[in-house]
Amino acid sequence: MEDKRYPIELEVITPLSVGAGNDNEWVKGLDFVQKEGKVYVIDMQKVAAAGVDVEALTALFLKSDDFGISQLLGSKIGELSRYIFSLPAKTDNNIKTFLRTQMFDKPLVAGSSIKGSVRSALFNYLRTTEEKNEEVFGTMKDGTDFMRFIRIGDVEMPSTVLVNTKIFNLRGHGSDWQGGWKHRGTDREGNSHTDNHYNPVGFNTLYECVAPGKKGIGNISLAANAFSLLEKYGPGKSLYAGQKRTLLNEPINCLFKIINNVTKAYLQKERAFFQKYDAERTDEVLSCIESLLSMIPSDGSSCLMKMSAGVGFHSITGDWQYDDYDKTKLWTDGRHAGKKKYKSRKIAEYNHRLQLMGFVKMRTMNEQEVIRAETSRKIEHQATIDSVLCSVRKQEEARRAAAELAARKQQEREEEKRRKESFQTLMEQARHLYAEDHWDEAIAQAKEALSLCSAEQAPAQLIESCENAKRLKAFAEQEAAATAERFNQPLAEVLKGIVSIGNMLGTTTKWLKVDGHTLGESEYEALLEGVKALPAREQRNLQKKRKDFVKVMGEEKAQWLLNSFQ
Repeated sequence: MEDKRYPIELEVITPLSVGAGNDNEWVKGLDFVQKEGKVYVIDMQKVAAAGVDVEALTALFLKSDDFGISQLLGSKIGELSRYIFSLPAKTDNNIKTFLRTQMFDKPLVAGSSIKGSVRSALFNYLRTTEEKNEEVFGTMKDGTDFMRFIRIGDVEMPSTVLVNTKIFNLRGHGSDWQGGWKHRGTDREGNSHTDNHYNPVGFNTLYECVAPGKKGIGNISLAANAFSLLEKYGPGKSLYAGQKRTLLNEPINCLFKIINNVTKAYLQKERAFFQKYDAERTDEVLSCIESLLSMIPSDGSSCLMKMSAGVGFHSITGDWQYDDYDKTKLWTDGRHAGKKKYKSRKIAEYNHRLQLMGFVKMRTMNEQEVIRAETSRKIEHQATIDSVLCSVRKQEEARRAAAELAARKQQEREEEKRRKESFQTLMEQARHLYAEDHWDEAIAQAKEALSLCSAEQAPAQLIESCENAKRLKAFAEQEAAATAERFNQPLAEVLKGIVSIGNMLGTTTKWLKVDGHTLGESEYEALLEGVKALPAREQRNLQKKRKDFVKVMGEEKAQWLLNSFQ
């Protein structure tokens, strides 16, 4: 088995939002204002540097006075904004923000987000009965989680836009259900306004999204060798080990085909859902679904999958529960009692067309494509740095920033040096403890060393050596205990089943070495009975073993035993 690493391209097919978390949402009248078809996300550092009346601005923020803020900032609002977006539809709700890199402030599709979608697809593929998630994949606690052998890097994207979203819902009761668009939240009585008419505003939410057509690069690694070691030295055999092993050893097309099969089945069920529960403009959703289905290749050269915001219950759980989304059960209690489960869909409107959210295409890249993409990204990064330096800082500020960066790098180098020194000390201690058979202490030191330098292989190797030594010691102790238990029995019991003279004499000698064991009349009788039970061919060789019998029984008793067979 060998590990494989694939450079990949992630292309957004329908609006994609990877959320930065509720705490990072933009609040109207606090973080952003809407003005003349634009959304301005205010940069407070720029505001402070521009000499704006901060007290007056703070008072407007406290009242969430969107209009007042835009009036106060006036024509400078663009200069004092961190981001400027076209406004797809008015809203009083927070704007759901996209995850970004810290250094270059670029939209980031986290590897963990991609991995979550891959995990759902694999759960659908692997699961055959009623196993739970941890039963199929294993757990992080004992190191058996299968997904740690599929490593997916983050993907940086070039830009974002704002996209309006609406909730498509079902209305009705019992077996009578119709599709519709939700226009307000649920009231205290549990009622919400859903009808056939589509209106872009009213219970709508704006998402910061990467637009269709945008691409980024990342990588996927399949750690087949590490999985092989887990199978060899791990806590036990995992479910579906054969399928997992095949997946890690086959080219990545195998993984792509699995994802595509799940996506295709999901889209076909979604198509049937919208065909049955139609409403105004659902024909656009169906057109989107047909387009997505046509993008799924049969050879696994790429894969299409749904991820992140708007993923929905079916996709996020692996889409194994239902063959038909119309067969979902009803809620039996609570304020949703009598309503269908999993009946809502978050639909995005982009370029005046309604479409499902979060579909991306993933494919592998050749060496030349990677070089071009990396070069382009470096150019973009440099352009970002230059733009920031030119628009925000003066020359002196830039020099100060460079000095601070140099100091930070020096501090990082010193910290790295201290970390390496600590690593070496810990590893020396761990090796000494290992040599002295203090394996648990050695493991603790090696793990601490690993936390300092996670890329180093020596700690993991030492930990494995300690674990193997512990297993060997435990095995030896078990063997010794079993031997002691056997030789603490009466000699007659110990000699049962022995079919050779040599083995019988050797066993008797070992028995006599146990504390308190001596040969008495019952033991001599046991030896006699044991010899009688030997095969005839062994009994014919008794005289040849006379000296050995004398060593064990003494001259008199040895002669007595031998005379019994003349």
